[in-house]
Amino acid sequence: MGFFVFFCAVAFILWGVFLITGYLTYIVRHSNRSTRKLNKVRLCCVMGSGGHTTEMINLLKEMNDAYSPRIYVIAETDQMSQQKVIEHEQDLGAGEFDIVRIPRSREVGQDYFSSVFTTINAFYYAGFAVWKANPDLLLLNGPGTCIPVALAAAILDMLRLRDTKIIYEESICRVEKLSMSASILYYSGLADNVIVQWPQLKHLYPRTTYIGDMASESATST
Repeated sequence: MGFFVFFCAVAFILWGVFLITGYLTYIVRHSNRSTRKLNKVRLCCVMGSGGHTTEMINLLKEMNDAYSPRIYVIAETDQMSQQKVIEHEQDLGAGEFDIVRIPRSREVGQDYFSSVFTTINAFYYAGFAVWKANPDLLLLNGPGTCIPVALAAAILDMLRLRDTKIIYEESICRVEKLSMSASILYYSGLADNVIVQWPQLKHLYPRTTYIGDMASESATST
């Protein structure tokens, strides 16, 4: 019983540190956001799994060759996403790319208590991945794999060791409320932008960006 209480206390403290770090990161990063213009954008994408990977690939197809090199972060147990990335790059046939593997922060069906410790483990590897990738833009969607990567990028940015813009695109399947990953990034302020695909989500979460508004702005500018 004593060990259980101890681990609960540690988990609570670590979760509190995570939330406080996210808040401080938001304050520091958003008050010191770089406005530099780049001819080439170093892109890092965290691939989810299943439909999330398909959505990310569809998003990447809309980007031009200025987004290079491209670094894909994939969970160790996710074989399908790697195959999808390779197929996409073969179709693209231009620019440099690399694939980086990290442990999952939370497996499907894993309880939330134990996921605290697996997330810490994933964060350790995510830190090295972000440091090596040195991305100008970090694109996220899907499950909890993206959270350690976003946190690592935000902390490095907060320390001014990296300068990374973080964007999370919510799945089209999310109609009534944000996913857990999107909620964490939205409320903690780790993401510079959370893009939603349904107007009612924009109404519920005012700091998000509705993808329909982005399309309208793009059409107006052209």
